[in-house]
Amino acid sequence: MKRFNKSSLTLAVLLSLPIANLYAAESLSAIESNHLVPMKEIFVTGNYLQAENAANDISRVADEAGAKYYHIKAIENATAGDSADRAIVYADIYQSNAPIAVKKDEVTYNGVVGYERCKALYYLPFEIVKFKGNYNNTAEITNSASKLAKERDAYAFYIYSIAPDNAKNQTQDIEVALYKKEAPIRDYIVKTDLTDQDAYEISSDAFKVMKPYETIVFHGVFNNTTDISAAAQKHAIANNAHFYYVKEVSANPASTVQTVFVNLYK
Repeated sequence: MKRFNKSSLTLAVLLSLPIANLYAAESLSAIESNHLVPMKEIFVTGNYLQAENAANDISRVADEAGAKYYHIKAIENATAGDSADRAIVYADIYQSNAPIAVKKDEVTYNGVVGYERCKALYYLPFEIVKFKGNYNNTAEITNSASKLAKERDAYAFYIYSIAPDNAKNQTQDIEVALYKKEAPIRDYIVKTDLTDQDAYEISSDAFKVMKPYETIVFHGVFNNTTDISAAAQKHAIANNAHFYYVKEVSANPASTVQTVFVNLYK
């Protein structure tokens, strides 16, 4: 009878373990990933009969990208050549501290409300003011911006941008949006009850005249246009866009996977 030494038995046990344990990135369910903002979409190609068979490869690529979690979204079968047994599997990957869309209580500075990005993008400011200064941190900038807002009798303010003006003396250019208490909703936003989002969908009329700064592409299996818009919104937030528009959705004839093209706007 053939005898096995301790080393060979240990190796046999390791080889019998699930391969996915080799990598640290963890899988998320659809429910768990629903409210998270992804870092980006990734994909792997291989001999996969179903999407879950790619978990090990997806976890490896997620690890290499510095992600903590991943969610496998779809599998796309090859359509050309002699690669009928090969497929592409798509997944979103997430950082350990992936942002979550939540409503936050309003905070005031010098008696003026400091809007979160979600509200600042949803409402139309009555004025955007620019000023310069030399600041050590964002707290000092916020203090100056709130004082300026108070001088102009604003109900709320939002610091739109902070950019270096002179690297040598650390002067910064600041843009601050000012809002009335009953500020109107931006007329180019698709009307929605989700006023706590960090990116908003623009209307089809606005799409005709607004110029995007980038177009992104992602993949998935969606039940309806609402699902597509929700996925597009998360990818827009991940790319730091303020607004987005689902430009095109195309289906792969070999599978149920859809390819979504989204315009991004500041």
